[in-house]
Amino acid sequence: MATAIPNLFLKWLAVRELLRLPQSNAEIATRLWGPDDGPSKFSKMLRGDYGCEPDVAGELAEVVNKRIAIVRGAAGKHDAPAAAFRPVDFEAPVLGFARKIVDTTEVIDPDALDRTHKALVKEFSPDAPASASGLHVAIEQYGTTRFFEGAAAAPSGPPVFEIGRHKGLFAIEGLPPEDATRPLKVYVMFSRDPAIQGSRIWDISFEDAVRWLPSPFEPVVEGGRILLMKEPKPVQPIPGRFRLTAIVVRDPAVLPRLDPRGANASAAPLDEEETARLLTNLTRVAKSHANALAYCGSDYVVREPKAA
Repeated sequence: MATAIPNLFLKWLAVRELLRLPQSNAEIATRLWGPDDGPSKFSKMLRGDYGCEPDVAGELAEVVNKRIAIVRGAAGKHDAPAAAFRPVDFEAPVLGFARKIVDTTEVIDPDALDRTHKALVKEFSPDAPASASGLHVAIEQYGTTRFFEGAAAAPSGPPVFEIGRHKGLFAIEGLPPEDATRPLKVYVMFSRDPAIQGSRIWDISFEDAVRWLPSPFEPVVEGGRILLMKEPKPVQPIPGRFRLTAIVVRDPAVLPRLDPRGANASAAPLDEEETARLLTNLTRVAKSHANALAYCGSDYVVREPKAA
């Protein structure tokens, strides 16, 4: 029986961007299944809604191997790579998968590496759609001697937290009065872009790239704000550009469609596969059940303190 490959959409995105794959997904799908059902099947397979047969995984691995050989040849490397790409490699975690493509090919140009890095970071940093929900993330920054309000609105870019000097308090503002009195469920994810350290996302582990508050949780609502922490806390000593994504579920009936762990999932961090699946589901549920949930996000930067 064919089973879905975890996060194949993200892995195939890495293949396309890293190797500059010339064939479109539709062309590959037509070769696999024909022009009628092929494109639809391939799209569903990438999103995990359709299983991947072993022979199909073999065909996709062959596409990768042929393209790796072309990219290497164009850079003057005509010998075979140290290890061929295998169908089982599609089962690897996303970031490890991307790292394997980079290491196997050896000669991918910096522009392609940067482009792929940005594409993968964006997948874990969803942009909330323009809507009438009015929700937004407020970031309040506390220095060692005084308090700065309204940091989220800094005109020069995201608020900057210096390790050892600043604390932060995050909240969700703009909650309609009718939502403040109903039971809500909230998911909160932090994604990290390590580029300011000279690293790309596959140079770090998933646990260092994405972290969760145990989710979903029932939030504390005060004065029309959802408090994501009880008091200001110091940032962890991990430099990078971060994005906080918050999902507020108004109608629990959509939880089975949203959370891959099910409607009654306990509050806990989501792993890599669960995270990617939830973000895929989020886009769908936001379109089909717009009044059942809303989500928002905001960026901030953590860096080493500047010398006095």
